[in-house]
Amino acid sequence: MSGVVLCILLFQSLTEQALIRTILVLPDKVKTEFRDLAYQANVMLEEGDLDELADWENAQPIYLFILDKNNQPITHRDMHPHFAFKLKYLRELGANMGERVAKPLIGMPLANGNTLVLQLPSEWHPAHRFLNYLLVSKIFIALLVVVLFSFILARKLQQPLNRLREASHKLAQGEFKVNVVDELDSKVTEFNQLAEDFDQMSEQIHSLAEKQKRLIRDVSHELRTPLARQNLALHLLKRKVSEEELGLVERVEREVEQMDALVDEILTYSRIENARYEVDLKPVLLESYVSAQVEESQLSLKQEQQLLFWPPEQSIQAIADERLVVRCVSNLIGNAIKYAGVGATIEVVLCHKSDKDTDYQVVVVRDNGPGIAEQWLENIFQPFARIESSRDKKLGGYGLGLAIVKEAMHLMRGQVKARNRQQGGLHIELWFPTEKAR
Repeated sequence: MSGVVLCILLFQSLTEQALIRTILVLPDKVKTEFRDLAYQANVMLEEGDLDELADWENAQPIYLFILDKNNQPITHRDMHPHFAFKLKYLRELGANMGERVAKPLIGMPLANGNTLVLQLPSEWHPAHRFLNYLLVSKIFIALLVVVLFSFILARKLQQPLNRLREASHKLAQGEFKVNVVDELDSKVTEFNQLAEDFDQMSEQIHSLAEKQKRLIRDVSHELRTPLARQNLALHLLKRKVSEEELGLVERVEREVEQMDALVDEILTYSRIENARYEVDLKPVLLESYVSAQVEESQLSLKQEQQLLFWPPEQSIQAIADERLVVRCVSNLIGNAIKYAGVGATIEVVLCHKSDKDTDYQVVVVRDNGPGIAEQWLENIFQPFARIESSRDKKLGGYGLGLAIVKEAMHLMRGQVKARNRQQGGLHIELWFPTEKAR
């Protein structure tokens, strides 16, 4: 701030001096008028009639005198004492008139050593313009300096902020080993303190993430082991119970299978969400994987349901992970079979679309079922989201299938979009980038 103030004062001082040299002089129109008066005075002096010369002096709108070599009037007119005093400060026609609005005396040489002395009227003084120009220049210089220093300050702040943003982006992507202080490389104390806070935060987040990993691993192990034992025990028990009790054992067996499936869903979602899934992105022909899933899902259709597949007009490879493609398509078809209802028609369409100059292969899974209420449409990709919990329990849903789809598409740099169809039913799209967008 001190530098800004000093620069403003310096530039204003230099501008004021430049304005004084260029503006505080008589305009050409006034100079021409004064030269005409000097010419008329020379003509009158040549004629030699002092009375007529005195009348000429009195008739001029400007207070003036013709003086001899001793600065005395050559006519009988009386000179005002103040006028005589200011003769010591006589100025030339092209001289600077000063920045104060006054009535300076201007001397113009005549024939025979005489001098025409004119008193400049105050309303003709160039200082009137000077004050306006000076005010405008002060405002302009102040704005210019402030804008210039603001730009320099913004550039100085932008660079460490960009580096800080890049480092925080790496942290958001799960790169907890990044050192924000080293990435920032700033000499500003405040930025370094902020970077140190970021490093401490990343260490704590990394520690919490590691604890979460260990917890999920330990829980999955502790759950999987007794579940496997229960399955084995139930298989053995089925051979020993009577026909009347067999239904009860089979029910318990189904509950154990559902628990095992839930554990598998939780572990899958945890691996994908916490960026621990080793994604293998490569050119993939989606048509083969999608058609295989459609064929496999035919066995799971409910009463009077139809599952149709519409291949693309032209097969184009997309950049994706084979395992995640199978998981995403399988989850969407499975959800449609569960919730579209009896007699529903489920269609799987493979097509090509573009968005923001990027080409995508799009897998569409749509049905003509009841769809989802608009207020819940954005929540279906959240983990454990259940629009109707009683229905989900009845149909065996855990609220993780679509959450896994969303995280998997994010890992594959794609998108997932959902909307209700106008004619009824749910419409979900998986956008896979093509080889061009890799």
